[in-house]
Amino acid sequence: MTNEKKRKPLGELLKEKDLIRNEHIKFALQEQKITKEKLGEVLERLGFVTQYDVVTTLAEQEGIPYIDVDEILSKEDVLRLFNKNLCLNNTFLPIRVLDRSMEVASATVLDDRLGQLISRQTGLKPKFYLSERRKIINAINKFYYFMENPVEKLIETEVNLLSQDVEMARGMDNLVKYVLQLAVKMRATDIHIRPMERSVSVAFRVDGVLTPVLSLPTPLKRIISSIKMRAEMDIAEQRLPQDGRFSATILNNDFDFRVSTVVSPYGENIVLRILPTESAIMGMGQLGFFEEDIQKVDNMFNEPFGIILLTGPTGSGKSTTLYAGIRSLDLLEKNVLTVEDPIEYSLPLLRQTQVNEKAGYNFANAIRYFLRHDPDVILVGEIRDSETAATAITASTTGHLVLSTLHTNNAVGAIPRLRDLGIRPFLIADSLIGVVSQRLIRRICSACKEEYEPSEWEREYLKDPSITTLYRGKGCEVCNGSGYFGRTLVYELLPIDKELSLLINREVELDQITERAKEKGFVDIFDITVAKVKQGITTVEDAVRTMGHLRQA
Repeated sequence: MTNEKKRKPLGELLKEKDLIRNEHIKFALQEQKITKEKLGEVLERLGFVTQYDVVTTLAEQEGIPYIDVDEILSKEDVLRLFNKNLCLNNTFLPIRVLDRSMEVASATVLDDRLGQLISRQTGLKPKFYLSERRKIINAINKFYYFMENPVEKLIETEVNLLSQDVEMARGMDNLVKYVLQLAVKMRATDIHIRPMERSVSVAFRVDGVLTPVLSLPTPLKRIISSIKMRAEMDIAEQRLPQDGRFSATILNNDFDFRVSTVVSPYGENIVLRILPTESAIMGMGQLGFFEEDIQKVDNMFNEPFGIILLTGPTGSGKSTTLYAGIRSLDLLEKNVLTVEDPIEYSLPLLRQTQVNEKAGYNFANAIRYFLRHDPDVILVGEIRDSETAATAITASTTGHLVLSTLHTNNAVGAIPRLRDLGIRPFLIADSLIGVVSQRLIRRICSACKEEYEPSEWEREYLKDPSITTLYRGKGCEVCNGSGYFGRTLVYELLPIDKELSLLINREVELDQITERAKEKGFVDIFDITVAKVKQGITTVEDAVRTMGHLRQA
């Protein structure tokens, strides 16, 4: 009986967790006949579940702990016990040796063969964890590559060679390649190359914070011209800002690089935004929404018509949340059309399009075209102007669900922003389903997390004089000494019910709308941030960096 229970089909397990229905399994089985993939892979590719959903479901069923391999660092002595191809062919990552056992992350439900292989190779008893296939493959490629190619030393050697090359006969391609590799190794989202008076500073933005990484001799600022050539920019033009882009494959992953220059007294500053061409769609829980709020967000996304807005600064994960929300829709029953700049996530059941300004295809035009394609849901990458706002609102009032993003500092701020874009209050009141305002805050590194007693000013900031324990990261190899690894959401949810809709229509002061929303259970972003500090997810230091010193009363 135990074995039968353990070996339930994956589809049944996912159904029991209310992640899919029979219709999803039936459709996935039709696809499986053509593609010959595993059922879990088909369900993931179609967007019905995430890879995280599948792995954690199997982990629970098999009684094997889940591990996030993004948050571990395999040591060289452990990696050298195995051949890279052996790890890739069997999709497992050696983690560490502990108490005569070899800890290993695997992507599949285990069989005796893999355990025997590891025991023969090491003489140790294997202890297994489950993790996502994509993450394990990326980690194997990354760890083995950088073990054999220590990129920091390669940069140092290349800089020395270029510095001695007085005739400038040596090209900059190697240095550019190594800088890009180092950025990917450190999980950077942006690379800043900044000429100074006596050097050239290279800094990476990691987890939202700009971190100086290395300094180059002044003559090597020609690295900027090399990058401009890759991005098909005019290298002769050094007086005006320019924009460009290029693509590169790093450790078997494809990346797009958006390049921008500005002119400073010491030469051109250049910034490269790093965009992975394939990103895994996450669920609301993975993003950082509290359990009690996930249902509220799902309820918004499952309204039949109206408009949902995601607000926050650039790079705050708004598109990621939109796609997590789309996953909660029944994609088999709905025709979902998107217009984005660029397409950040790929889902086969969506009809995704990309803005092309040169061809006259912008956000506003796209919505008009979409209305002729029998849509149920329309995703608009961003509402930037009055024309896009008007067409989006029109679509939302004619029986369609419209999802979009807007730049405001808080959820209630979406209302005056729409007014500024020329939308009349009665239309806002009639169409607005809800607003999610969000920011990203750094998570404490789980590998070096420690308790400490908070200071007086920290208690005052948290408005809790009785709190005795907070958490921080000491700094370790996993987090490059920062004490932080990855980011999570802080947010506020403003569902618009009938009463709030009437207040919007009457153009009452925003304070009144906020006050009434709080009476109905609205929790502002500062209180969510404080909750995450108290739970040991983030720190007061990063709360201040993200939210500022001045808290709302």
